[in-house]
Amino acid sequence: MFRQLARLFLTPPTPSSAQVHQAVEDVLALHPMQISRFLEEVWEGRSASLLTPAGLEIPPTVWPLTNERTSGIRDRVIAAGNPYPPAVWDHLIYAYMVENTRIYEVFRRVLEEFAYGERLGVASPAGQAWLRTTEALFYRDSPPLQIYAMASWIRPDIRAVRRNAYHRMFGLDLNHGTDDNRPYPYPRTAAANTDFSRTFEDVLREVWRAIENISNQSGPNATDVATIANLARALYDMLRVRRQEYGNLARDELLHVSTMAWLHLTVSYDTAIVRDLKAEATSPAERLQKIGERVGLPAHSRSSSYFSLAEHMSLLLRELELGTFNTDLGAPGLFSGGPFQAAIQETITHWSIATGRDVKARPVSVAPPQPVPVRPTPRPAMRASAATNGYAQASRETLGV
Repeated sequence: MFRQLARLFLTPPTPSSAQVHQAVEDVLALHPMQISRFLEEVWEGRSASLLTPAGLEIPPTVWPLTNERTSGIRDRVIAAGNPYPPAVWDHLIYAYMVENTRIYEVFRRVLEEFAYGERLGVASPAGQAWLRTTEALFYRDSPPLQIYAMASWIRPDIRAVRRNAYHRMFGLDLNHGTDDNRPYPYPRTAAANTDFSRTFEDVLREVWRAIENISNQSGPNATDVATIANLARALYDMLRVRRQEYGNLARDELLHVSTMAWLHLTVSYDTAIVRDLKAEATSPAERLQKIGERVGLPAHSRSSSYFSLAEHMSLLLRELELGTFNTDLGAPGLFSGGPFQAAIQETITHWSIATGRDVKARPVSVAPPQPVPVRPTPRPAMRASAATNGYAQASRETLGV
């Protein structure tokens, strides 16, 4: 969400690298109250078509008396020639993949170190502003009546709330537990998409086969468009059944995606807090790794793949939920060029790295072993004794041989 906001601060089509970096710093420098109002504006302006079935509108929830103060962000975005507010945010899979890097726990340690002592030094004014905003919005019980206020007596632990959402939507848990490596407790439900991972991998395998065969003019073409469409339909059904009619989990998704986007944006460049932590580097994964080393909590070794998966899978799953690839006419969009093929090729590569399961490899069926017939072992010939020879001779004579 905040990565989208940084792009909205820029004038299209090709801003310079310095302008992009400045837009990131400008977003991170926003006052917590501005960010709070921004999330409210995004919620009010959300696209009903991406959260509910076709033809079913989300009833308006605008209360004029509570919206007297605005975020003050609209004017800058409109001046840059961009629409406001964003109609949609990243898919929940974005939050799941980013959190697997352990970024939330690493920055929790950062906040604790700066709050309790000077082991990490003293933050710059911009770094102190970032610390205030991050703790106020994403590491405390949020003020009541805000759209992002999810923790309560019913759901006291926001980390458990996120894990519950991941399990319901994808049937998956995070790759890490508590700081002492115990399983993290959170409420589970029987209504979860436990077949998501297997079905998604089947899509990746079939699409990879199609990409391999797309330019095959002479040999056999193993592309199975109908199978890809059927698998896309299966994923569509899984995801939509969790949404139900009025965008179930949408508010959870907005908060979880916003939380991870804020932290992801923080390590996307050498921002003020990154410089304060002496963690300058050339990629988000490297910066996170250095920050983790500073606070004694290592980031995941495959963080680079998780960051890539977050962005590309968000695009794919949004389109899957829209039913874009559910037919023989739509399925080729995944392998016939364009942004979706680029996204799924990156996903295929980094999914294999992150999970250790090579989806490019063709499945090999192993036939059950056939029993080998056992032949009786011939007994070794025995040398006959003189007595035996005499008995045999007498027998032949008796039988007239």
